[in-house]
Amino acid sequence: MIDAALPETLVRRARAAVARLGTERFRESYFTTFWLPRGAPPGNVLEEAALRLARHARVKCAGLEWWIGRTYTTRVPIEFHYDEDVKGRRRRHPLVSSVFFFTSVRGGQLAITDATPGRAPQKLEAVKPRRNRYALFEGNLLHGVLDARGLTPDRALPGPRGRLRVTLVVNYWDRRPAGVPTWMASDFYRTLGGKPRRKS
Repeated sequence: MIDAALPETLVRRARAAVARLGTERFRESYFTTFWLPRGAPPGNVLEEAALRLARHARVKCAGLEWWIGRTYTTRVPIEFHYDEDVKGRRRRHPLVSSVFFFTSVRGGQLAITDATPGRAPQKLEAVKPRRNRYALFEGNLLHGVLDARGLTPDRALPGPRGRLRVTLVVNYWDRRPAGVPTWMASDFYRTLGGKPRRKS
């Protein structure tokens, strides 16, 4: 876990870019992922932030898969899971998984277990969401997001939805996951940058 992981000016620019998205693909935010090959220049400020975060990871990889996680902790949309190449022929995991926090919220901890496929969890570590905090962990570990109570989510919680939990998730791969487009080649999140669309 690394605090003050990015320069504050970059955090502000990237957070403002996320805000410009409004509700675009809000419900699908955890499933709207992009590929940035190793050595490629950033196409937008989120990719600029991802490349800066990669300095902390210190891993040799073919590239980065990234996405913006947006949720209210009273309505967490994802269960505990393994990061994997969901469209690939075989189960593959990233070399390293990571989560960067743009916002501090009540609950919403990143919960990382020591479970790997075929091995039950024995331990769990929780990382509290704090602005400009970056958490890295092995890419084959079972993990998830806790709800506003700090518990495993099993339903939407009653009452006001609270603050928005906003993250930049970056996974480091030895080769590109199947079916993941580059941001430049995709039709999503065009307000992140003003560059023209091109093929990957």
